[in-house]
Amino acid sequence: MQEESQEILNSSLVENDSPSPKKDFFSADVTLLILTWVTFLFLLAILYKFAWKPILASLDKREEAIRQSLEEADRIKQELIQINQTRERFVKEAEEKAKEIVSDGRKAAVEAAHIIEHKAKEEAQILLETAERQIKEAAEEAQFELKKTSARIAVELAGKLIEENLDTEKNRKLINELIKHV
Repeated sequence: MQEESQEILNSSLVENDSPSPKKDFFSADVTLLILTWVTFLFLLAILYKFAWKPILASLDKREEAIRQSLEEADRIKQELIQINQTRERFVKEAEEKAKEIVSDGRKAAVEAAHIIEHKAKEEAQILLETAERQIKEAAEEAQFELKKTSARIAVELAGKLIEENLDTEKNRKLINELIKHV
């Protein structure tokens, strides 16, 4: 097969009538090989100087930025956990204080109700005693007025009886008349 490919290659060169000498397609030209390597190394040096260093520097900066972002995210995550714990603690404390305030309020309300009830009973007792005293004083004053009026009437009756000095029947009649007028 190799011989056939050689012959096809040779026949194509012969047909072109080219003045170049016959060369094998796979044979290496040393000059071309050296020139290719020099060009490759030259391009590699240029790329290293102008492209490789900036690319590596930007990759390093990017890596550092990503690392810092990850560290910052971890730090923020820890702070968020602490903030949530603090918030939960404050909420629990607030709930406990609210329960305590409500409990104290209820106790104070019950105590105030007892105090108000006790004061109301005391005031009612004082009012009752005052009313009883006023009624007693009014009754005593009425009795005094009644005695005074009775004495005055008795004196008037006695004066009229003495004036007329009548018999007993007339005395009774006169007393009954005076009583009717009073």
